[in-house]
Amino acid sequence: MTPEEFVIGACLLTPDSVRFASSILDPSDFRSTTHAHLFRAIVQLQQAGEPVEPLSVWTKAEELGARGIGVVELHEMLQRVGSAESISYYADQVKESASRRRLVHIATNLLREAGDETQHPSQAAQAASEAIKNIQAGTSHRMTTKSLEEILAVQEDHDWLIPGLLERGDRLILTGFEGGGKTTWIRQMIICMAAGIHPTTMNHLDKPLRVLVVDAENTEAQWRSQVRGMTANAAKYGTTDPAPLIHIHAKGRIDITKDATLGEIHRLVDEHQPDVLAIGPLYKMVSTGINNDQEAAPLIMALDSLRDRGVALIMEGHASKGNSQNATRDLAPRGSAALMGWPEFGFGLHPDPTNESMTIVTKWRGDREAGRQWPKELWRGGYFPWTGETVAPNVRQGMNTGQPVRF
Repeated sequence: MTPEEFVIGACLLTPDSVRFASSILDPSDFRSTTHAHLFRAIVQLQQAGEPVEPLSVWTKAEELGARGIGVVELHEMLQRVGSAESISYYADQVKESASRRRLVHIATNLLREAGDETQHPSQAAQAASEAIKNIQAGTSHRMTTKSLEEILAVQEDHDWLIPGLLERGDRLILTGFEGGGKTTWIRQMIICMAAGIHPTTMNHLDKPLRVLVVDAENTEAQWRSQVRGMTANAAKYGTTDPAPLIHIHAKGRIDITKDATLGEIHRLVDEHQPDVLAIGPLYKMVSTGINNDQEAAPLIMALDSLRDRGVALIMEGHASKGNSQNATRDLAPRGSAALMGWPEFGFGLHPDPTNESMTIVTKWRGDREAGRQWPKELWRGGYFPWTGETVAPNVRQGMNTGQPVRF
């Protein structure tokens, strides 16, 4: 008796076992098309509250397209099972066999597409990677638990890129009003990181970070004119010249939800191995608007596929139009509410109406982890365009004299 036949027989013997099998298996997991139709019939009958027994399953399966099996064979499967207690074991075997078949199919496609000179190899690699992730997601069906004792026994483990501020996989969205300085602050942060400078305290990092920029709005000419002085200052004050560690794609609007475009960005990640990916603005990375959760979902999925590569994401968004006095409402990213709950950190730059030289850093979502060293205020001027209250006075003095303060 094959594992597929055991699963069908066990469901017929004990209809309560259908919920165990269906939590593990999908009809597409069955090698036999007939068995797939039978299992689909069983699940549909159980969901409809109808009897799950040989005659009803055979009738339903025939409606679904099953051929070459009769009620007698179903009775034989039922009688040969004996007990349904092992259904999870046999369902796991069916799932494992299905996963192996899918892996063979992926490998076959990858070999064929790798020889196709009309597409870049990274596209084939990305398609294979996504297909393998789907297999992994499908095989992680079992919900498990750990005792609180086990959880507390594990020491806190951060994969820090910048201790106390940013770790691999973090997602930051920065919004603000037009001309409020958000693009400048993002550029300042990534240039400091690449120069070995902590972007909010200005202390030296243990090592500089590699940064990839995908700019869907600004041109290379704008980068040249706007960061030349900042880059020179960072090279002078930091531990290294940041320019060689920052790679920029600045060719205008893109559609990251298209496989070809997303595949190219993954190729750039492969090529440059960045620690940080600065990408945006969000509304210029899709061909449509981001007005609801349905429109936001493909964008979020694409960005998360990049995040899964082990990079921290720094993204620029645009605030909603409206009264600038209401920072919390107006600074949330324009469009879908899904964008508000997605990142680890969401900040907006809000001008201080009482001080033209100061900008307030407003949180439009609560941090997922408290205690990070993000500033609450930014002042214009100084060694870099923006200086936060997180920079100690002696560090600020050291920057102005070109003499870094070490701790």
